[in-house]
Amino acid sequence: MRFDAVPKPAAVEARPRDVRGYPVPAITPWDGERGPQFALTDYERSADCARGRLCSVCGTLMPRGPVWRVVGAAESAAIGEARASGRPYRNLAPTLEGPGHRACMLYASMVCPYLARPNARRGLDAKAPDDMTAHVVRGAIRGEMGAVVGFADYEFAITASQVLFRFVDVVEFLPHDTADAHLDELRRELAARAEDRTRDRVPGPPPDQPR
Repeated sequence: MRFDAVPKPAAVEARPRDVRGYPVPAITPWDGERGPQFALTDYERSADCARGRLCSVCGTLMPRGPVWRVVGAAESAAIGEARASGRPYRNLAPTLEGPGHRACMLYASMVCPYLARPNARRGLDAKAPDDMTAHVVRGAIRGEMGAVVGFADYEFAITASQVLFRFVDVVEFLPHDTADAHLDELRRELAARAEDRTRDRVPGPPPDQPR
């Protein structure tokens, strides 16, 4: 499915584009004439998102409550196994990948070439925290299964060189092989958000006039 055929959240529609027309995520660094570096994370942008509770995809405010991220094969499998056995999922390992809105992460899972296809390979190395065992390097394959996962909340730590995130309490698990499986869910989410905005714009009854 072509990336420009995937419906965009309104805040993603407003993002800057690269030369191909891809919306550039809020945490993506720009490198002069080379343009956005999609496989990397900008330290300052990520820190601003963490502190301000901003979506790492669209850069706008996330309300209090659940947040979402896209996970790869290993974490998806671990979450699936925990839920199938009725156990809570606990992962205290930090990640460089910040959270986002539900619609933004559904969109990202379908549009980002590395996230969307099980045989996709990274085009650039991604720097990983020193205490993480799985390093994402150039040529690494994503894996057979990914997922869009909702978490009750996130925690973060800002070090001298990295912004690290941890996520607590899985509240939604949407696994995929090829991420176009999320197309209908994305459409429903965008329709629900549009309905919320319409309802918020409808004026209430006028206040009672004094006699």
